[in-house]
Amino acid sequence: MRLHNALLMSVLFATACGPEAEPVPDETGTQAGALSSASITFWEGNFCGGDQVGSYPYNTAATIIPNSSGSGWSNDEARSMKLFQVPVGTVIRVYNSASGSHGDDWAEIVVNQYAEQLCVTSFEVTGTPNPYYSLSYCDKGGLDGKVSQVRAQPYGFVGSDCN
Repeated sequence: MRLHNALLMSVLFATACGPEAEPVPDETGTQAGALSSASITFWEGNFCGGDQVGSYPYNTAATIIPNSSGSGWSNDEARSMKLFQVPVGTVIRVYNSASGSHGDDWAEIVVNQYAEQLCVTSFEVTGTPNPYYSLSYCDKGGLDGKVSQVRAQPYGFVGSDCN
């Protein structure tokens, strides 16, 4: 009987404390395991720090996220973004221009490897090897803290050059 009780207690402990336990919040307080679908969040500071200045669900359809009055996020505030459950192959562009013009700063982020949560630490950092995403930045004077439009889609954009 003692062996049976010891075995039962071990199973109960492993179940309560094992991988099936409640999701643990990350440093921003968001529980990735609690999300039901992919989402993109924008942050006031680099490295997904400071205040969250916007959040949008992403359903893998081509999406334009305007940064205008009533859109749910503050214009010219985002310096980084965090992706939750965003599929591999998703391409995201962030623009300084409210119309998405290539005449001003913009950056393209491509998700290369799936992660429950992924922080794009800055829209201006390129060339740093990262297995999870690649970033191309088209510099016309600074993009961090100046984002006015975001586009996301499950395929590449036409017109990918920094001209």
